[in-house]
Amino acid sequence: MADKKNRPLTPVPPDGMEILFFYQCPQCGKHIPLVSPTEPRMISCDACGLAFPIIPVDEHGLHYVRIMLAGGKAAADPDFL
Repeated sequence: MADKKNRPLTPVPPDGMEILFFYQCPQCGKHIPLVSPTEPRMISCDACGLAFPIIPVDEHGLHYVRIMLAGGKAAADPDFL
């Protein structure tokens, strides 16, 4: 067990991913982050409190990106693998 403590840590590759989208508040201009919003809905700005509707993102496009990056695994920097 002592050997495991002294052994250097091996870098861990990504094993999943989410896509973050930013929506700009129409009142104060703050960028509000949302994780893959695929449904139309109202969001509230955490800076000024204004509630406003958002346009959702295309679920097919999200699915394509996730497939192309193998759920995040293919996004790892090859210099570290």
